[in-house]
Amino acid sequence: MSCRCREVRWWRWRWAYEDKICDLLKDKETYSKLKRDPTPANERKINQQLLTLHRSDILPKALYFQLRSSSAKSPILFGQPKIHKPLIPLRPIISTRGSSCYNTARHLANILQPLVGQTQHHVTNSKHFIDILSKTKIQPSDTLVSFDVTSLFTNVPVDQACDIIKQRLISDPDLESRTKLTPDQIHDLLLTCLHSNSFKWRSNFYKQLQGAAMGSPLSPIIANIFMEHFEHQALKSADKSPSLWLRYVDDTFVIWPHSTPDLHHFLDHINNQHPSIKFTMETEHDNSIPFLDVLITKTPSGFPSHQIYRKPTHTDRYLNFRSHHHPSVHQSVSNSLIRRAHQLSDKAHLQQELKHITHALTSINQYPRRKINTRAPYHKTSTTGTQPDTKPTATIVLPYIGKTSHRLQRILRSANILVRHQSNHKLYSTLHSHKDKHPSNKQPGVYKIPCDCGKVYIGETGRDFDTRLKEHKTHHRRSDWDKSAIVKHAQQELHHIHWDKSHLITPIRHWHTRRVREAIEIHQHNTVPQDPGLHINSIWHPILPHHPTSDQSSTNSTTNTPTTNTSPIHPSVSPDTTYNHPTTPTQSSTTRSQLATSPTQAPPTPTPRYNLRQRRNRRPTHTDRHH
Repeated sequence: MSCRCREVRWWRWRWAYEDKICDLLKDKETYSKLKRDPTPANERKINQQLLTLHRSDILPKALYFQLRSSSAKSPILFGQPKIHKPLIPLRPIISTRGSSCYNTARHLANILQPLVGQTQHHVTNSKHFIDILSKTKIQPSDTLVSFDVTSLFTNVPVDQACDIIKQRLISDPDLESRTKLTPDQIHDLLLTCLHSNSFKWRSNFYKQLQGAAMGSPLSPIIANIFMEHFEHQALKSADKSPSLWLRYVDDTFVIWPHSTPDLHHFLDHINNQHPSIKFTMETEHDNSIPFLDVLITKTPSGFPSHQIYRKPTHTDRYLNFRSHHHPSVHQSVSNSLIRRAHQLSDKAHLQQELKHITHALTSINQYPRRKINTRAPYHKTSTTGTQPDTKPTATIVLPYIGKTSHRLQRILRSANILVRHQSNHKLYSTLHSHKDKHPSNKQPGVYKIPCDCGKVYIGETGRDFDTRLKEHKTHHRRSDWDKSAIVKHAQQELHHIHWDKSHLITPIRHWHTRRVREAIEIHQHNTVPQDPGLHINSIWHPILPHHPTSDQSSTNSTTNTPTTNTSPIHPSVSPDTTYNHPTTPTQSSTTRSQLATSPTQAPPTPTPRYNLRQRRNRRPTHTDRHH
């Protein structure tokens, strides 16, 4: 296929994707278009609630600053295609990471998680489902049925679910051991987080009018708790009930011991329990029905058989053995598939499943046959008594670069240091993503402000770059020399600051990684007199010239205004992508801590920006962490 044909096909897929998203947003009962971004208002509201709780000594200072939102971003909508369904509909997902209520939602999710599963109808995973089903006897006249809730997350009644959670929290004896928040306070925070469900699609802002956003940390918990209450009421009030009702989120497995007309009456009964909760039904075919990734089949003995179920769109493609990953990663692919086969397949179908896995790994994914061990996995027993403690003294993460990584692993293992490897260059980072990206000036990271004399100021910020740049401009306008090194330099030397050429070098969220990257950029640039940041030990100097400078890593980020790709070709990799060098250990977030040792001599008249404790002169170790 020529490049032009691939280009045309790619644009057709993109247009079809955008058309399906627009069709979803036309549902006026679920989504409403907004005139402006509500993120600042949502941020002020949640921060005010958290501040009130902090002043009441409910939230400790550390937890308050952990939950408090700063420079929040609007959630972004994207669609996940359901390729196994006709016409390939989209599942709307709202990416809430970095939003105003994201940290609070995660904290509340940890508090509410123990409330989930307090019912006999709850299923944790496929293994739990098999354990229950293997003890159940099915009569020949029974019917295997599967119920599915239509768009559960976007239809779950949020207010009612929060009231149910509040009542459960009141009767929860272990709540005080998990948090100091009262049920009323948790209820108020829940409503704030769940009602702050606005999002951005392209350049427009929308609000979800009902249900919980798929992508929020609270949504699965809210949906599970409400469905537990719903099924309890529905089964108790039904004239004829199933002999077995097992539910995993919105999928339900049912054994129906009554007639087919009674089954349809039961479907009407559960669909009339709540106006927004509607079920679809699928019955057995050839005495079999799939549930999760298991195919259940009735047998003459009464005890059902079970085997692995794969959808028709499954391709048997896994991580290829020739891909550049640590051998343990390749081995884990084989081990996980074998373990899953032994857990979910009965004896009658186990050998068939093992042959299928072996064929898929060897012929499609190019795994050597010797790497596939089809024997049942064993569980390591914990050692106690006189056995020495084998817990590693530290754990570090390094990029996998072949034989060198194995040598480093052996050396560090002798010092009782556990090494994990990661692959930085992946196909996912090369292919174009269908998700909207936040502008580079709305992300935290390392930035550069140039002066007309040729020198630059290098800094880092945990907030978005625009906010930090406005602070520098404010210091310049107010002549606050001691609060900005670039302003002090410009005032003393009577130079001019090129604000329009200021830009973000690379977006980085992790604080220590930003500090290391800032130190590297300061080392490679002709900077104004400023705080040198973390001292870079001279042992790293020979490889620093191979590290890309800001001019190489962000050639398209010459201004603080984001650019838009309007060319009808495949977009290139974003210049704002964090650089990860595959061959230098300085790119590991853990090994970067070795750069953080105290300087051998005092820096030249720095302008302090951080109140950092610096270590004394000593040889750097792997456990060094710069606070």
